[in-house]
Amino acid sequence: MIYTESGTIDHLNTALKNVKELYKAACIERKGKTTDTKEYFTEVIAEELLKRLPLFEEDSELTRTKNSYCTKSHCNIKIDVCNSNRNEEIFAKRITGLEFEKLGLILDYQIPLKDKQKDKGVGKIDLISYHKETKTLFLIELKYSGNKETLLRSVLEIYTYNEIVNKGKLKTDFMSYPKFTENKVFGNAKANDISVVPAVLLVPDCYPYKELMEIQIGGRQKLNELASKLNVKFFTMDIKRSVF
Repeated sequence: MIYTESGTIDHLNTALKNVKELYKAACIERKGKTTDTKEYFTEVIAEELLKRLPLFEEDSELTRTKNSYCTKSHCNIKIDVCNSNRNEEIFAKRITGLEFEKLGLILDYQIPLKDKQKDKGVGKIDLISYHKETKTLFLIELKYSGNKETLLRSVLEIYTYNEIVNKGKLKTDFMSYPKFTENKVFGNAKANDISVVPAVLLVPDCYPYKELMEIQIGGRQKLNELASKLNVKFFTMDIKRSVF
């Protein structure tokens, strides 16, 4: 009975015991519908999560005390397209340094969150961008063509990273980084003026993109409501460098 509505909620309750790794839970990746109520698994879970917000305690922040959120080696990006099957990472590198109307300038890729090696269950933020007009730093979860994960996972993953990152230090590290100060990327903005916003960036031909298209025609309303409550923004990009 694990694929019923109640079975799905039971699995969610177990996963919520470790909220930092909730996005990795098997129930978050379920596609299709429950066997009894015929609701999408992601809708059942989103509805339950809406009842339990906020998901994180106030002391969930993780700070990189000795290291910067900026990675110096990323100033010289190397792309190995012949010997790598990591298409998502290659795409992230290719768009780093480019500017888009909605996302602004892509500042960096694979932003580390760990402070110590023993910090378990903590990944890296795929991309970070700065939109000068709105004074917004976007923390971006990227899903590339061929990705089969659910949109719910993308939302929860970047929401998690947004909750645990030290936003003050994140802003300071990027605003004081020589490459960005020399090019006046942040202009005259002060750290307190800048908002940090979680976002999901999807490329066509991946599963979460399909789910986002369903949202845009009125489907998956609970998932859409959850993303809105968590302040997660959606963006899509085609390979021809357009964001809408």
